[in-house]
Amino acid sequence: MVKYQDDIDDDGIQLPTLVYMAREKRPNFPHHFKAGAMNALIRVSPEISNGPIILNLDCDMYLNSANTIQEALCFFMDEKRGQQIAYVQFPLSFNNITKNDLYSSVFLVAYKIELVGFGGNGGSLYCGIGCFQKRENLSGMYFKDYYKPKWDTKTKGEDKRIADELIEASKALVSYTYEKGTQWGKEMGLLYGIPVEDIVIGLMITCRVWKSIYYNPQEKRAFMGVAPTTFGVLLV
Repeated sequence: MVKYQDDIDDDGIQLPTLVYMAREKRPNFPHHFKAGAMNALIRVSPEISNGPIILNLDCDMYLNSANTIQEALCFFMDEKRGQQIAYVQFPLSFNNITKNDLYSSVFLVAYKIELVGFGGNGGSLYCGIGCFQKRENLSGMYFKDYYKPKWDTKTKGEDKRIADELIEASKALVSYTYEKGTQWGKEMGLLYGIPVEDIVIGLMITCRVWKSIYYNPQEKRAFMGVAPTTFGVLLV
């Protein structure tokens, strides 16, 4: 589903492009769960906007602060170190924590100590959610091959293709056969065959000489989500 580019709101302002993507799945072919969905999105998004930054959120999360995007871009656009930054990782906070936090959903050790330590060493872990990523580092690029981007470069807003044409161009990129014989899931995109693909791809990005940032704003939480409320949901 694609929003037509000429759509405007009641004030005459052009609406942002909204795309809903459903991957082709077949019983005899692995779809690789979240990692497969992320890789499909990475391939489809250049057809729609080709934006240099990707924000990764889960379905139960929402943006809690209007300043979050601007704060993340400050790291990427820093004149001295911005080109080295592969991603900016925010902690995840929850709005339904119980009084005694029976299932340790606050993750105090991880968010207050471990990720701070990694970030201070220039290589924060990638947690898979609440993270702003540069498109290039998710495509397997090494920092030494990276060029400094021009932030005033326009995206594909002037693309004259209609929605149906964009859909047809994207279908091949999400088909179940597209990744066969390619490096997707190995050297490109998120890795397949491991339950913690987010942590591993973060380590791989660090090994490619990129730097990363762990940023935990204190005034207002950047992202909020829903914590498990039963033991069964916690196990899932």
